[in-house]
Amino acid sequence: MTPTTTPDAMGNAVAIVGMAGRFPGAATTDELWQGLLDGVESVRTFSAEEMAEAGVSPERIASPGRVPRGADLADADLFDAGFFGVTQRDARLMDPQQRVFLTCAWQALEDAGLAAHAPGGPVGVFASTSMSTYLLANVLRSAEYADAALTYPVLLGNDKDFLATRVSYKLDLRGPSMTVQSACSSSLTAVHLACQALARGEVRAALAGGVSITFPQTSGYEYQEGGILSRDGHCRVFDAASAGTIKGNGCGVVVLKRLDDALADGDRVYAVIRGTAVNNDGSDKIGFTAPGPQGQRAVVKAAVEASGVPAAHVGYVETHGTGTVVGDPLELQALSAAYQEAGGPAPDCAIGSLKANVGHLDAAAGVTGLIKAALALFHQKVPRQINYDTPNPHLRLADRPYTVPTETVEHTPAAPLRAAAVSSFGLGGTNAHAVLAAPPVRPEPPAGRPGTPYPVVLSARDAEALAEQARALRALLDQPEPPAVRDLAYTLFTGRTLLPVRHVFTAATHDELRAGLDALLAGAPANSALPEAGWAHGPALKTSLPGYPFRQERHWIEPTPGAGTVAATPADTPAAGAAQTSIGAAGATAAVAPDTADDDVLERVIELLEQGLGMDQIAPDDDFYELGGDSLLAVEMVTALRSIFEIELDVDEFARLRTPDEMAAQIRAARSGTAAERSGITPVRDGEGTPVYLVPPAGGTNFLYFRLADQMAPGAPLRALSFPSDPALRPGTLRDLAALYVEWIRREQPQGPYRLGGYSFGGNVVFEMALQLQRSGETVEQLVMLDAHVPETYVAGHLDEEEFQAVFPVLFEAAAVRGVDPKMLREQGFLDVWQHNHDLLKGYYPDRRFAGDLVLLQAEEPEGDALLDALRMNPRDKSVWGAHITGHLLVDKVPGDHFSMFDEGDRIARLGAALGAALAPCDQEG
Repeated sequence: MTPTTTPDAMGNAVAIVGMAGRFPGAATTDELWQGLLDGVESVRTFSAEEMAEAGVSPERIASPGRVPRGADLADADLFDAGFFGVTQRDARLMDPQQRVFLTCAWQALEDAGLAAHAPGGPVGVFASTSMSTYLLANVLRSAEYADAALTYPVLLGNDKDFLATRVSYKLDLRGPSMTVQSACSSSLTAVHLACQALARGEVRAALAGGVSITFPQTSGYEYQEGGILSRDGHCRVFDAASAGTIKGNGCGVVVLKRLDDALADGDRVYAVIRGTAVNNDGSDKIGFTAPGPQGQRAVVKAAVEASGVPAAHVGYVETHGTGTVVGDPLELQALSAAYQEAGGPAPDCAIGSLKANVGHLDAAAGVTGLIKAALALFHQKVPRQINYDTPNPHLRLADRPYTVPTETVEHTPAAPLRAAAVSSFGLGGTNAHAVLAAPPVRPEPPAGRPGTPYPVVLSARDAEALAEQARALRALLDQPEPPAVRDLAYTLFTGRTLLPVRHVFTAATHDELRAGLDALLAGAPANSALPEAGWAHGPALKTSLPGYPFRQERHWIEPTPGAGTVAATPADTPAAGAAQTSIGAAGATAAVAPDTADDDVLERVIELLEQGLGMDQIAPDDDFYELGGDSLLAVEMVTALRSIFEIELDVDEFARLRTPDEMAAQIRAARSGTAAERSGITPVRDGEGTPVYLVPPAGGTNFLYFRLADQMAPGAPLRALSFPSDPALRPGTLRDLAALYVEWIRREQPQGPYRLGGYSFGGNVVFEMALQLQRSGETVEQLVMLDAHVPETYVAGHLDEEEFQAVFPVLFEAAAVRGVDPKMLREQGFLDVWQHNHDLLKGYYPDRRFAGDLVLLQAEEPEGDALLDALRMNPRDKSVWGAHITGHLLVDKVPGDHFSMFDEGDRIARLGAALGAALAPCDQEG
């Protein structure tokens, strides 16, 4: 038993400040609420054609026991993969439950007006999901993935473990991130854990919720006497004719903050969670799956005591309410006993269950019940209970202080709904209960000075989405009571994650706001200059604004007739390697005979790309990166191409081959022996003027520079130095490596001035290169580092091979290398290169100062202590670089940490812009 608040700890009250969801018959929480008020039953009858399409045989469709009913979720196959930076292949592989939850998590943050990068502390994620039936019914029944049950891409897309952490990764949330599983009570248990994290001060906000979508959705079910599913396809909670529940499909997410913080931030508060509790029945029941009245009674009592809310204030309880003839009376018995012991509930306390409306949402049931109770408190209304005519006599309602509303109950200021409660009980005995209070009155902040111009900040991934946002805001302003300009501007400024394409203008009145939006929609040039300071316009309130205009597309793997065997591949077999799982699933890893016609090379390359990217009809001139390719898929492609065509190819070479045509040409040249001899320098970008030479980080590859170049305005040529691929030729000291690189660049550019840059380890190498060039009388006019540690950081003991092997998992996690088998990275030599270069750093210290300025693009967030400790690195402020130069240290802070500064979206866009700005002065001189 773990109550989260006590009567003398009311400061731990938790505000529900945002919510989002998708439910049967309702695409939003607003639509869900309206459906509850209207008494809509979203359970529907499936046609014979729908059931046949779902794979139900004609014999089963015609079976007398077949119940062709269910509560399906519309558009469960749709997802905006581009917005979330998911490749087409991974989007198809990913369990739709995880795709829907990720989308709802973003929408909930928008509803809360909470930007991931806002100050105040980390945001946690506590999430629940049902098992991946998409994996069983679709992925493993397809010809493409029938033998790939335990391969990395399949597991990462479908295993429960990655539900919460994928949200944290994609939305850049840094608090605790965990998947919470306790069957039907999972999502309310997740809310309980989120409240605990807030109470302990671990997070400034938390996302909590659950998702459950069972595939196929339209198959109906076979009725079983004594089972939990309804005989007639209706869920009749509390009714004398109750005969079971209905499986529903949906997702619900709430955003939680400490009440004090929510009020200080001007948040809209739907309701206040005053106390929660979770326990388990133990063995005090007749069977593992049977309900445990004593456990239910205990958890309700604990939550009420923890809340500090007088039990007599609770005027509505959203029950677990499955509509079973035995379960409902047992639940009401426990509920009644617990509240009466505590002095409540309120007279004629209403009880209900939305399972009658949308079915049993399993892992999403508890949070959806919480959303309903919160909206009841927010709107001061209790929706009527549908499918209820005659009370189940075993409920003994005449002897208990509860009523089942048959019409919507509207509360008044004279008789308000002061508190509500929610129960969720899981199969297996984990029980959860929460007590909520009505939201406090939100005081209107003092009026601002008339005529004050407020910054209006719009941002999106592209110009089209930016225009859609502007149109939605313009329509909002045409409503009878549009939000105040100050509140709208405050919500956009502080409550939206900044995306790469932006437009900023100022407005003091609604007319000026309309004019600014109209100008953008009429084609006026976008102004992307953000205000230099934060919000400096006094207190304001968060307000409800249109959300991001997602572009949902279908991502789906259809089961293949006859491919129904679910194969299990041991995780440690070669088939589990990322290169062979995703690309090799179609047999692409078989080597090509040397006499294969040249025309077949392009065909095989395109086939590989289509397998890897999960799309059809890739053209010979399509750009790999514009199609969604990334560094991890590039590693897979390089491995597959080496194996298939029996050629030498590394990631740096592949990085410059952007189209299938270019890849095929390189393969033909390599196979015929006509490939140009590598100089050790790879072109990253063409341009005019003095080239900038870039040195790779410790991993030895330059892929990050190609990604950065895509984010930069045109400028000087960018050239990347390749780390020696032959272990026998690798220099034994950092000075030797720098000397090798200096020799390479002087072959291309015999005389200065030279321009050098490098990320991390690469920054330390270019520093030594600059010293050597100056020692030989050459001019180094520009030296740029991307978050390179100062030499003092590495003054400590070396790690032997066994110690570095032990560090690798920590390094792997810190670098957020997701989707690639660690075994494959070891086999490809990445670990050896990383260890070698780390040893070089341990043995290096500059012997003089650099005569000139140094530009440092520094990550705003520090690296985790765990990684630095494991690598025996001594954290030192990067301003110490100033002691190693005679000129000025110019520091530009960029978002993220040492690794996440390269994350897709806003972060890499801002890093690319910062690098472009750092190089621009010498570009112009050149």
